Amino acid sequence: MFDDVHNIRDEPEVEFHIVVPEYSTYKDLHADQTIPAVTMERLEDFLSACYTNFNPKVADLYKGRYIQYVQTAVHENLVYVTTSVWAEMKKTVSYKVDASLTKDGVVSESQCECAAGQGPAAHCNHVITVLFALVAFCKDGELLTDLT
Repeated sequence: MFDDVHNIRDEPEVEFHIVVPEYSTYKDLHADQTIPAVTMERLEDFLSACYTNFNPKVADLYKGRYIQYVQTAVHENLVYVTTSVWAEMKKTVSYKVDASLTKDGVVSESQCECAAGQGPAAHCNHVITVLFALVAFCKDGELLTDLT
């Protein structure tokens, strides 16, 4: 785009947002519910594609109940996950995390509201904590969330 003196102006980048199903279709994730088998191998494959490795700190965030809730919805061939995760340094700030999974448990897209979490392949600690929680849920049938 040109301004009045024919200089090129920088246009702001459009922020990526996952297209998610209607909020009313989401349900709380609980023990009698099934989701695609998210495994540690699938999580590590996702991280590898993002040129990063699993940070053990994420397991501590999960065990520390930094995840407030987890809800899922099925739309077309994907399972959508939405949640809110407390900030690592300040448990008064939280970030909304969204991800979509294939029926095989492969992460299709992810995003987070934090500065590092822009999608479609966001891999900030908030996203990874949620994905690790899904691994634990698929393995144990339990989900550790904030007690409030």
